[in-house]
Amino acid sequence: MIFTISMQDLDKQVSKRLTRLYLGALTVVALLSLFGQVLIQKSLNESSDDAHVVNLAGRQRMLSQRLCKMAILLTNKKEFPEEAAIYQKGFADVLNLWVKCHYGLKNGNLVLDKTYLVKNSPAIEAIFNEIEPSFKIMSSNASFISQNKQTNVERKILKNMLTNERQFLKLMDKIVSQYDTEAQARVSRVKRIELILFCITICILIIEGFLIFMPLVRYVKEIILRITESESELQFKNKQLNETNEKLIIIQKDLVKTTEEKYELLRKEDNVRSAALMEGQEEERKRLARELHDGIGQMLTGLKLDSEKLKSLPFINEKQRNSFVEHQKLINETIEATRTVSFNLMPSVLTDFGLASAMRLLTERTANAAGIQTIFNDFTENIVLPNNIENNLYRIAQEALNNIVKHAKAKKIEMNLSNDKNRNIVLSIIDNGKGFDLKKAKKNKISGNGLGNMQTRVRLLNGTFKIESESNKGTSIFVLIPLFKEN
Repeated sequence: MIFTISMQDLDKQVSKRLTRLYLGALTVVALLSLFGQVLIQKSLNESSDDAHVVNLAGRQRMLSQRLCKMAILLTNKKEFPEEAAIYQKGFADVLNLWVKCHYGLKNGNLVLDKTYLVKNSPAIEAIFNEIEPSFKIMSSNASFISQNKQTNVERKILKNMLTNERQFLKLMDKIVSQYDTEAQARVSRVKRIELILFCITICILIIEGFLIFMPLVRYVKEIILRITESESELQFKNKQLNETNEKLIIIQKDLVKTTEEKYELLRKEDNVRSAALMEGQEEERKRLARELHDGIGQMLTGLKLDSEKLKSLPFINEKQRNSFVEHQKLINETIEATRTVSFNLMPSVLTDFGLASAMRLLTERTANAAGIQTIFNDFTENIVLPNNIENNLYRIAQEALNNIVKHAKAKKIEMNLSNDKNRNIVLSIIDNGKGFDLKKAKKNKISGNGLGNMQTRVRLLNGTFKIESESNKGTSIFVLIPLFKEN
């Protein structure tokens, strides 16, 4: 009886103490986790606004250049009557958007499709004050041109506008750079806070081990010593321990299963987000390629045709003739550059003739542009590939060739496309460039966006990605994509 009462008293004392300490530790950990989550959510929202602000600030440069281009056309209506008529309608809208974005960024409250909170530091405010004279001159000149008045001072106004545009673009570059620098600084600050919270959480867990689990161990030892004094108590306690162990095993299995399910769910969600992002990028590339081809490309072609008509006109002197020749050369170079950009965004040969033809054309363009011997071999055997596999394999090849041209200093590139006996698609890209040390790269965690993008695309296709490289021995990339997913 005395033994039972002392056991009950000890149970109550230890239970109360452990419960109090455990609840306190859990409360602190929960508060730290909640604070960390709030901080992360706030940081993500601010990062989203920062990204939009940087993009909008960058767009100001484009809008100013577009205004100047439209102003040139509107002040030269005799030379460009059709273009001037087209741009006359949209000039005021572009000017209003430009002015609205400028003052929205400057005043820290930009309202477009939504309201963006702009954080302007003293450094950014100083640059905005410095850019203000050039902005006012450009906006006033643009407003005068938008009124469509036929005066003799339009040329002078246009010259004044173009002169101030250079200063405006230079300062806008500084603003965009400053926005980006400050956004990165805010992200770094959040990372440091997160690290501090993590360290505090680990310390609390260690303290919890000393204050809770070690007393619990001592308590168990005391129970075991008392159990050995009575055979009946020993059997009873053993039974209780067995039951507890079984429950712990069941709980452990449930926890493992729950953790595996959670991990699988997170992996699937990550794949869905990555696939949606890749698909969005492809759609945006297609849209931009169409706009370049159907919009700017057609305009440049029209400009070239109009320029050809001027050949029949007499020239005042040889200098004027040479200027006309240089003008035609510049138009041809611009048309070729537009075609190259449109091809890099989304080559029509990929959708019209398939992956092999697109890769062959890609290697030919790479060889011509970089002066590198590039070989493409197609060993596929009448296999029709889904569009998503063709798009992703083409992007992987494009990314790999870009990396080789930029970093490898290779003289020869060989790219092979084939299928194995299991009808898996195999892509290999081999160069004889300077290569790199894989072990050292992994140890120092050296990786770029290009390699990460290739690995992500392969993972989304349930394929395997392998890279082999040694210093001064070139690099080999192997990609294997199954045509059919395993159930």
